Amino acid sequence: MEAARNLAVSNSENQEQRVENLLKKGLISLWKKEAQLHTRDSGTYYPSYLGYCLRKQYYIYVVGERATPENLAVLMTGQGVHEIVARAFSESSTVESIEEKITLSFTDKIKLSGRVDIIIVDIDNKRYVIEVKSASRIPDRPYESHLLQLEIYLHSLNINDGFVLYWNKRSGEVRAFAVGKNNEWLSKIYERAAMLDYHICMAQLPPAESYLNGKVWECRRCPYLQECNPGPLDI
Repeated sequence: MEAARNLAVSNSENQEQRVENLLKKGLISLWKKEAQLHTRDSGTYYPSYLGYCLRKQYYIYVVGERATPENLAVLMTGQGVHEIVARAFSESSTVESIEEKITLSFTDKIKLSGRVDIIIVDIDNKRYVIEVKSASRIPDRPYESHLLQLEIYLHSLNINDGFVLYWNKRSGEVRAFAVGKNNEWLSKIYERAAMLDYHICMAQLPPAESYLNGKVWECRRCPYLQECNPGPLDI
């Protein structure tokens, strides 16, 4: 009897593992299909990446983009939040566009390309860009990488005002931070794009920004940790 029970438990665990593996395989398949629609050409950079570690972005272009099932589960959860937010705004306001494609050119060789989450219009016909971020906690102020991303959209669309909207995946709390178009951001945005472009063209590693800025948790989750090897992560 004991052997039969152990066998039943083993079979159940095997089935559970199989279901988990099927889901992970499906996530990878969905990601690969989506990735085929987006080429990574040097000279064209992406607002959703540009505020993050330059070395990670370098590896995306040079080695190729990577993803784990765990990272994809988080990403797709965020996509679900985006869809819900867009539907909710459609019920309560005028939504001008969702996922609108934008381009911001700095030179003949360097440009930014991305998609704006949501553009809404109020009763006075004033337009606002809404950048939606799902998070495990809502910060006291917007993260700089998110501000940089929104500033790119405001400048590319010539819209003066927008919001970074955080959605807490755990508690359901939401909070919007107002952001105005600021020309001082343009120089910083161009500086980062130009630096990334230089390192890619010269095949030289850029600084490991996450590690140097003490964000070792980003390094631990990075799919390029082995190649990067920035230093000890127990600090």
